[in-house]
Amino acid sequence: MIQNDYEIESIPESAWQVSRRSFIKRLAGGIAAGGALVYGTSASASPKIDAPQDLETAVSDTDPGDERYWHAVRSQFLLRDNLALMNAANLCPSPYPVMESVFKYTRDLDYDASFHNRTKYRQIREDTREKMARLLGAHADEIALVRNTSEANNAISTGFHLGADDEVLLSDLNHPSNRHAWEVKARRYGFKINYVTVPVIPGSEQEIIDAFNRAYTPATKVMSFTHVSNTTGLTMPAKALCAAARSRGVFSLVDGAQSFGALEIDLADMGCDAYSGSAHKWFMGPKEVGVLYVRKDSQDAVWPAIVSAGWRDEVEGSARKYEVLGQRDDAALTATGRGVEFHEKIGPARVEARMRQVATAIKEGLSGLPGIELRTSMDPVLSAGVVIFKPGELDPRKVFDKLYTTYHIAGAGMGPNVRLSPHIYNTLDEADRAVTAVAEMLRDGV
Repeated sequence: MIQNDYEIESIPESAWQVSRRSFIKRLAGGIAAGGALVYGTSASASPKIDAPQDLETAVSDTDPGDERYWHAVRSQFLLRDNLALMNAANLCPSPYPVMESVFKYTRDLDYDASFHNRTKYRQIREDTREKMARLLGAHADEIALVRNTSEANNAISTGFHLGADDEVLLSDLNHPSNRHAWEVKARRYGFKINYVTVPVIPGSEQEIIDAFNRAYTPATKVMSFTHVSNTTGLTMPAKALCAAARSRGVFSLVDGAQSFGALEIDLADMGCDAYSGSAHKWFMGPKEVGVLYVRKDSQDAVWPAIVSAGWRDEVEGSARKYEVLGQRDDAALTATGRGVEFHEKIGPARVEARMRQVATAIKEGLSGLPGIELRTSMDPVLSAGVVIFKPGELDPRKVFDKLYTTYHIAGAGMGPNVRLSPHIYNTLDEADRAVTAVAEMLRDGV
């Protein structure tokens, strides 16, 4: 079922159907009148009002190896024309099909919030689950549609029973939701946490694998790592680490916040017990939707962290037991299915290849600048779309600010470093712009 075809019986056509072109015109008019979305600097501008072609039409007869293909993909996003948005590690824009799905079904809910009208969303959620499972190489019964990676990670750290004699093995690169959350629970329940320290730029995957293997003890019950680090860009050898955990009878949790939607993921092949991700990052989906995968034969080991209205005995036999969270945003869940369709139209392998192409262009350009210290490996096996660099002797906060205010390049400040995380809506010209901007700041100062 294509989600654009879900019937909304409660709303007359004249009440809800706003074409892409007329919607964008109304949005632009509202901004012009109120200035509500104009923020920050003179770089701010009203969204473009010309509606794009559908993705299939936009890329028809264009080879993915041709840069024009990716310009056509960019046209699917409501991005300011001169903005090079390289902040996918934090927040991505949604393409028009996802954005319009959120608006369309939010309008449906606001027009008629009755139980009768909302009944259809139960099936829509199941359709979304099936699509997500297909995208991730999983079974639908292994997928919970939660609200973000943090909630998914906490579902595991809260739901997995640990006692005072147990140990948890964590990477020291883990995100707070997959590190501090364990630390708080360790203080409460008395279990021990051991940390694996990996070099910022390891020499090989085997160096990482060996570091983890040395850290296991007979008391280790859970092992967790971040698939792609948001602070160094390091990509972990997930399949090998999960296999090592499984061989020891240890539960493995992979934090996929920086890989879900960026890398081609096959969870059955990866072999983890659990995997978490957020729709608002590389997946380019709606906000406040996340995914939690729990392998079918591992679900008995993880209790639900939240039980609310809607709990039914039948949900206990699947990962659905982790998503009984109270009232949900049905429009966002519906739009998540559209996000899967958008990825599949391009192809997950092609999405990953393009993301890597733009990130590699940035890394290669920066590596040739005097004084720049790359904190992300050049090896594609050890890196993905997150690019971290130390800008010589320049103040990294000022570099981060000037990239946006002067060069219209949106990245992130990361302590002593700057992060650029491009995605499929970025062009190779924008990669060159970023390198040129850093080169000029090194020459002229900030």
